[in-house]
Parts: sequence; structure tokens; C-alpha cells
Amino acid sequence: MKILLCALMCVLCSAPLLAGTNGALRVGTYNIRFASGDWGGANDWNLREGDVSTLIRRLDMDVFGLQEVEPEQVRYLRESLPEYEIIGDHRNSDRISGEASPVVYRKRRFAVVRCGTFWLSEKPDEAGSRGWGAFNPRVCTWAHLRDKLSGIEFCFLNAHPDSKNECARNNGMGLVLCKIRELVANGIPVVFVGDHNCRETATAALLVAKHLQNAMLVSETTPMGPWRTFNGWRWRDEEVSAEEMLKITADVRNGDRELYDRCGGSRIDYIYVSPEVRVVRYETIAASRRNARRYPSDHFPVVATLSFTDR
Repeated sequence: MKILLCALMCVLCSAPLLAGTNGALRVGTYNIRFASGDWGGANDWNLREGDVSTLIRRLDMDVFGLQEVEPEQVRYLRESLPEYEIIGDHRNSDRISGEASPVVYRKRRFAVVRCGTFWLSEKPDEAGSRGWGAFNPRVCTWAHLRDKLSGIEFCFLNAHPDSKNECARNNGMGLVLCKIRELVANGIPVVFVGDHNCRETATAALLVAKHLQNAMLVSETTPMGPWRTFNGWRWRDEEVSAEEMLKITADVRNGDRELYDRCGGSRIDYIYVSPEVRVVRYETIAASRRNARRYPSDHFPVVATLSFTDR
């Protein structure tokens, strides 16, 4: 509760646009599903790694967050996507094992002013620490980036809070908001992404939405793609669209069990931006694996085109 109060107090006081045009920036988030979770099955990482990297390249993002990334996955993505740099500590106490939630950026476009990882706990600087009853350590990785094309600087954060413990999730999000206040004291724009393990009407999401804009809800064009971002490997020949679900009140679209079953999953992956940032385009991509009625991950990537100018 102390962290939540801190957050409230400190924060209160397919075809992208041409890179570099009017400060346009293509950002995203993608939970790629940890490699050790599906050994020997149809969704084994070795069977889908090529589909994941191919999809990432096709999405043509400038900077994005990944979640559930184990060391072998980092190594593969570095080799298969050499145009990107991947930064961020893994969540265990040695900083090199367990899952990571890295920030990934296009090398030729950005310079890192500073960056870091903190743990979602009462001791955020203690590697491997667990907070508020969380089952596993959870991290947030951030980067203060400078766009070499436009000169614009911004802070990009990526977090994957606890999936089972609501107290840990709420306090973890409160901590992220406090850290944002510290990191952007000079007033630079903020982009905060991740698999946040909650629906938009949950306490954690509502807390963030008091201070940052949910990019889906402020997009200048109609959000494209399916409503669900967590697919749980459940295949759908036809997706219930975000456009359709946004015509329904937030309480109903997030609380109706029949709607959940019809969608085949929930919307728990987010892109948030600070108020001065324009969201030009927003999309959830339900891509399939090559020649298979399967998905590259149990989540869909979410992508937005942003503009930091002409607000």
C-alpha cells in the first residue's frame, strides 16, 4: 500500500510511417513465451523460434519490449536480428538466469543515454528480490533513448508484473510509476509497455491509466486486429476485433464470461504513453506460424505508431 500511495503522490506532483518523419516512432510489446515451458511439444521453442524472429522483423518496430525471455532466447534473437540491440538483466539474483523483460531497439536509430533494470519489490535495487508475496522475482527494464534522426529523447519502460498475486501486481505497478517520476524529472516523453497480467478494469491498470494514456484508447485511427492479446495457444479462424469490443463498455467487455469465451482469451498486453505523445496507429497482430494453424507465442504482439511532435 505504501508503494501505491507513493505512486499516486509522486506522479500527480502493417506499413509503418517513414522512420524519422515528424518524429514518428513504431513501438511495441510482445510476450514470446519462455523456452523451457514447452519442451518436446508442438510449441517447443526450437520449432517456433524462426517464426518469432520473422514476425518481429516483419513488424518493423523501432523500439519494443519483450517478456519471458530466457537466456537461450536472447542469444538466438541477437543472432537472428543483428539490427537490434537487446538490453536488460534477467530476473534471478545472478542477473543472467531466469526470464528477462528487455528493451530492444534499432541500433542505427538510437543512442542510449542511460538504462537499467529494477526489481518489482520493496528492495528494487536488490537483484532477485521478490515483492509483496510474488511467486517469482519480477523486473522492469528501462532505457532513456535519444533518436538520432529527430534528436528527440524519451524514456521507454517494459515490465511483466506478477500473474497470480494481485497485491504484488498492484504494488509493482505503483513502484514503476514512482520510478517513472524519478527517471523523467526533466520532462521527457514516456512509453511504458508490457504484459501486465491484468485487464483494463483491474486496479493495476486503472492506477497506470490515471497518469499515462492507454494507447489503444487514444489512437487517432481505429485500433486494428483482435481484441485478445493473450491467446493461450487457442487457435481461432476468426478473431473478435478490438473495434467491435470497444463499442461495449469497459466493465462488460472485461467482465462478461461469454464474451471472454467468444474471444478465446483476454487483453492483458499494453502500450501506455505520456499525455504529450500522439498515437497515430494501433494494432494487435494475430500472425500464424508457417504452414501451421498455430501461433508463434501464446500472446500476440501489440504495435503502435507514435509521434512526439505536432501535439
